[in-house]
Amino acid sequence: MKKYKIVKKIIEKEELVKVTCDFCGSEFNESFIHYKAFGKINITFGYSSKYDFRTFEGEICDSCFEKLFKSKLRGHMWN
Repeated sequence: MKKYKIVKKIIEKEELVKVTCDFCGSEFNESFIHYKAFGKINITFGYSSKYDFRTFEGEICDSCFEKLFKSKLRGHMWN
């Protein structure tokens, strides 16, 4: 036989409410966050570079991505 008791638990979780572009400072509100209308930049340098094995990351808006990176990086599904 199993015996149960009712236990009330409060579970806290973090919820993303705002994202800021690290390049231009534009802010994305909850509706933009829901549709993932921003990107994440992640750059890792290799051995013997000035930044030996260091990783840099940040959030970026569509406009900054197009101005700074789109024509210079390889990617998939770009027009």
